[in-house]
Amino acid sequence: AVIPCIAIVAIMAVSSVASAEVLTMSPHKIVLNAQGNFEDMQAVIRMPMQAGYTLLDYQVTLSFNGIPIIQAFNMRYCYIDDNFLASFDRTAVQNHPTVIGMANTTVTATVAGWYSAVNSDGLTYTHDFSWTDDMEIVDPGKEAKTYEFNFL
Repeated sequence: AVIPCIAIVAIMAVSSVASAEVLTMSPHKIVLNAQGNFEDMQAVIRMPMQAGYTLLDYQVTLSFNGIPIIQAFNMRYCYIDDNFLASFDRTAVQNHPTVIGMANTTVTATVAGWYSAVNSDGLTYTHDFSWTDDMEIVDPGKEAKTYEFNFL
């Protein structure tokens, strides 16, 4: 009777690890004073679309610590890897006042919204989602907040 309980605990542990890896933000770190030829940051969302359907429409928001930052300007589906790629304007994220205020911290990035898909018969469905990943926001010109404690 003890063995099935151990198996259930093991399955639950694997399940929670897998669900934590549904969203991967790229890049994983935002450097506020970064310069260069970059256009977007991507959310790689590992969730399958129903077989025989294609992406019809979407609305996706990127939030940091529960504060909405920006809407995705593009979303596409990769049939080979069974994942969605949502693109956000990287320069707009870097220059957002809320993001600047979060410098030198780790934030919870949430990518949430919905997509609708259609098949060759014209049937559609809509799927809501919300996934999180941790991201680091760095401003090399701003010192990280440190605290010193003196114990007497």
